[in-house]
Amino acid sequence: MFVVDLDTPGIRVVRTPAYSHTYPYHHPVVAFEDVRVPAGQLIGAEGDGMRFAYEWFRYERLMIAARCLGAAQRLIEEATAFARERHAYGQPIFGYQGIQFMLADSLTELWAARLMTYQTAHGIDGDLDVKVQHAQCSMAKLYASEMAGRVADRAVQIFGGRGYMRENVAERFYRELRVDRIWEGTSEIQRSIIADQLAKRGAGPLTG
Repeated sequence: MFVVDLDTPGIRVVRTPAYSHTYPYHHPVVAFEDVRVPAGQLIGAEGDGMRFAYEWFRYERLMIAARCLGAAQRLIEEATAFARERHAYGQPIFGYQGIQFMLADSLTELWAARLMTYQTAHGIDGDLDVKVQHAQCSMAKLYASEMAGRVADRAVQIFGGRGYMRENVAERFYRELRVDRIWEGTSEIQRSIIADQLAKRGAGPLTG
């Protein structure tokens, strides 16, 4: 692993793609052509790159899970407030069972994801076996990211046409949360990691 300045000879930004999300940072396509990297730019020792990457994956996947918790909570709060204020056929739509069930499911899934994320962080703080950490971070990332996507979808439904407007919180989260099922390992990659550790260790160490 190494770091180089963007103005190093031989480094060229090919293009900066636009993405669905509106995060302030970008992911440009960079070309390296006959770039000389001084030894002083090396991070750690030669061959350490994947070790750093694996460590980063654990923490980044847990961070994604935590971010999804915050997004889901915001969506539930906003959708609940709207459902209390929005009237249809003489009463707030919160009084209709269809709306209640969507909010109840969202809240229950958020609580489950929060407990999973906190327990994973607790295990890391307690120096749990690194392979178990990997599996648990994958489980937290998988469940929280897919949970947040479901919560966002329900929120759009509760807001109705308003939920499809760019000015609405539900539309923004519906669009921006989608990437959390892709980056730092897709949901399918997380499932492969989890299944691999299940085969090697059994369920007990991964859920204890």
